[in-house]
Amino acid sequence: MSANAMLPESFRLDGQVAIVTGGGQGIGRASALTLAAAGAAVVCVDLPSGSGAETVALIEKAGGRGRLVLADVTRPEDVQRLADEAFATFGGRIDILMNNAGGAVFRPFLDIDKAHFTQHFELNAASAFLVTQAVSRYMLEAGRGSVLNVSSGAARFGIRGMASYCVAKAAVEQLTRAMAQELAPKLRVNCVSLGAVRTPAMDSFFVADPQAKRKMEERTPLGRLAEPQDIANAALFLSSPAAAYITGAVLHVDGGLQDTNMPSKLPDL
Repeated sequence: MSANAMLPESFRLDGQVAIVTGGGQGIGRASALTLAAAGAAVVCVDLPSGSGAETVALIEKAGGRGRLVLADVTRPEDVQRLADEAFATFGGRIDILMNNAGGAVFRPFLDIDKAHFTQHFELNAASAFLVTQAVSRYMLEAGRGSVLNVSSGAARFGIRGMASYCVAKAAVEQLTRAMAQELAPKLRVNCVSLGAVRTPAMDSFFVADPQAKRKMEERTPLGRLAEPQDIANAALFLSSPAAAYITGAVLHVDGGLQDTNMPSKLPDL
């Protein structure tokens, strides 16, 4: 018997359809693979320049069902198309949406211009609003669904050089609470808040500055950085029937990280 077959029934997603934005690598890829392993058909959303096709290939190699949709989640026309394609791909249903697309570029506060601020807000917060609005219409018609947003400890404390990102992620958490109220009782909306995760971008940063990795591990009570799979496991829980009575929640998957004394420069994510 495979490990996947031994999942408790309340964690199984058989017959369900999930959308994962930013599914080409890191947290998005790990989450897409985990949801697929639990039985869901997964629509992986990525930019044309991304690695979404590789994620879909990995899903299919493991015996799952995957589909790549190329879209820019900050563009309303792309978002509506991805919602329509996702709905039509696997039998006319969408059960799970994970708004994972996002990112940050370091810039000192006094050097931030309106374009930089707007870009971060659109990528991290407005995208979650746009995609959820488009996809939830299908979910509400079916009378069921789970939405999961991705935030960061940056929403709770300031990080030097990342003011735009901090504001955007705080907006994601408040958007989660507001959508949870409006879309209940048919839909659940939750959020997972991250600490430092070993994504490809973060690994590249640590190669350039090995001491930064040691310092971040020391500031994390559990003594290590998160692996993408740590986040994927939380995503599976919040998206599954096991979390059927949870909505409007922000789950902190950060190893207990609370220290605001972050490095003065973090990697471009």
